[in-house]
This record gives sequence, C-alpha cells and structure tokens, in this order.
Amino acid sequence: MYCTTFYQPLEKKPQLGQYRSMGVNTGALYIIFIMLSIFGMAHLASGPTPSQTPTLPGPEVVVNQAGNHPALNRLQLYNFIGATITPPATSLCKKGGDNIHPEAIIAIAPAQASAVKNTGQIKMWVSDDKLPPIAPNEKVTNGGKVRTPGDRQARAPDNYLWGPQLYVFPETVENGGKPYFPSLINGGFTNGIPRSTSNVDILPPYALPYQDVTVEFTWNVEDIGLTQGPYNIQFVAHDGSGNLAVKCTSLRVYIPSESQNKDNKLPL
Repeated sequence: MYCTTFYQPLEKKPQLGQYRSMGVNTGALYIIFIMLSIFGMAHLASGPTPSQTPTLPGPEVVVNQAGNHPALNRLQLYNFIGATITPPATSLCKKGGDNIHPEAIIAIAPAQASAVKNTGQIKMWVSDDKLPPIAPNEKVTNGGKVRTPGDRQARAPDNYLWGPQLYVFPETVENGGKPYFPSLINGGFTNGIPRSTSNVDILPPYALPYQDVTVEFTWNVEDIGLTQGPYNIQFVAHDGSGNLAVKCTSLRVYIPSESQNKDNKLPL
C-alpha cells in the first residue's frame, strides 16, 4: 500500500527591493496624471492661442458709449481692418509756421483711423474765448443750416480764406486745392455779426478742453463726393483772434451692407 503525499508550492513573497520598485512606479504615474490635469485646466482657462482664434467676418460694431443721441448714431463708426492709416505729415498738418493755433480745433469726427458711411457726415469743432469766424455775410438759420453762402473767397490777414474749409488730399490748401464748405453751422460764430445757433451735438469723448465759445461745422459726405475707400482729410479754420488752425486726419468711407438697419447698426 502506497501513500501519496501532495505538496502545495509556497507563494514566493517579493523582496523588499521589489516593493520599493513598485512604489516608485505608482507614485510617478500619479504625479504625471496630476500634471496633465493641471495643464488641461490651464488651457481651458486661458482659451485658444492667437493662431486658433477665429476671425469673425464683416465689419466691427463700435458701441456708442455716449448714449442714443440721434446725431451720434449717424456717425456710427467702424474700425479699420488691417494696418492703421496715419494722417499725412505735411507742413500745415503740424503746428508751426502759418498753423499758429491748431488746438482751436478741439475735435474731429470720425476720429483718426475710423470710418463713416457714404451717406454720413464729417464734423469739426472749433473752440476759443472769442467767436470763431465764418465767411462774411453767410446766412445761417436758427437751426444751423447754411441758407445763403457768404463771401467765401474773402481772405484773412494771413491770406487764407476766412471761413472753415475741408480739403481732400492731395488737393490741400497749400496746393491750391478745392475747398469744401460746411452745410451746417451750430454754436457761436461771427459772419461780421455775432451769431449763435442751436442743435450743437455732444462733444466726442476724445475732444480737447473747450473754451468759452464752441462752434460745430458739418459736411455731408455725399456733398464732398467721397465714395468707398480711404481718404486723407485736411481741416482749416480760424480762431476768434484770426489765428489759423489746421488739422489733418485719415478716414475710410464705406457703403453699409444690406444687413444693417435704418440706424446703421448691425443686428446684435
């Protein structure tokens, strides 16, 4: 009679070094997981990189910060797409020489490197401690509309025209270019007789400090004959003491798309 004995093999326990190796691998994986989680959260918080940022089509809407003023709505502006156009640097565009008091022109609309629609308006505000002049004997209604042109060829002692003028480069005043005269004059002025009209618009937020008397001159884009595209514009005026004031700017005329409503605003 035989008796068979079965032996179950004993399970081999890992050595101390093996435990340490297993612990290091698990810890390393845990650290890597935490770092990847942090990087993912940071990417979500910071948003896409510039190369991933989508470019939205169409013109950029500029919010009217001054409120719902009707006249400012007519000046709804759009920023240039691409490189900013700088105003031309001619002798009269800089202070000095004949351009004695450019600071009398405290604001221009649209602002530098902005745009206006082809049926919009271009404005210049002149301010001084005395009444700025317009063309002698020019007739202006109480609402500011020029009813009868005055002597627009009358010249000041500096040999420049008395009244406010707008020029389109390269046909500037120093080049003997064609002057364009405003169709609206609102505020205080003199045409040989001190006058004051109503309906002065709110000054834009970027305007220089105003003085005792401020007058607003308005040109219709259509009257100047500007079509779609970029333009360099020169403004010429005199302050209340007869000193010449010249400023230059760059703007773009655009044709509103069919998606715009009657107030020249894109649907939001």
